[in-house]
Amino acid sequence: MQRIEIVSDRRRAHDPAFRALVVASSYVPGTRIRELAARHGICTSLVYRWRRERAGAAVVKTGSALRLVPVHLVDEPRAAEKQADQSRPVPPPTPKASTKPALIEIEFPGGVCVRVDETVNQAALRRIVAVLRG
Repeated sequence: MQRIEIVSDRRRAHDPAFRALVVASSYVPGTRIRELAARHGICTSLVYRWRRERAGAAVVKTGSALRLVPVHLVDEPRAAEKQADQSRPVPPPTPKASTKPALIEIEFPGGVCVRVDETVNQAALRRIVAVLRG
C-alpha cells in the first residue's frame, strides 16, 4: 500500500521588493515566464498573479532599486492643458500600429501550449482546456 502524506498549507511570504523584481524581470523582452519562475523557485502562475495585481502600476528604476508607482489613465486633458494646447498646431492623427488581435498563450503541465487570439469562442476554449486537463 502506498503511503500518502498530507501537508498543511506552507505558503511562503514574498516581500514587495522581491515581487517587484520578478514582475519587472517578466517584462524584459525575450523572457520566458516559466524559466523566470523556476530560477526564483516560485510557481509560474504566481508571476502572472503578481503582474495582474500590479497592472495599475509602472516599474520605475531609482538608483539601483526598482519600485512600483501608481499609473492613472486620463481621458480628458485638464482645462489648463486644453488652453495651452490651443496655441500649438494639432498634428495629424497617427495610424494604429497593428489591428491584429492580441495573442493569448496557455501553458499546461507536460509542455502542452495552446495559443488563441482574443476573439476565440469561450465555450470552445473551455472544452479544449477540459480535455487537456484530462
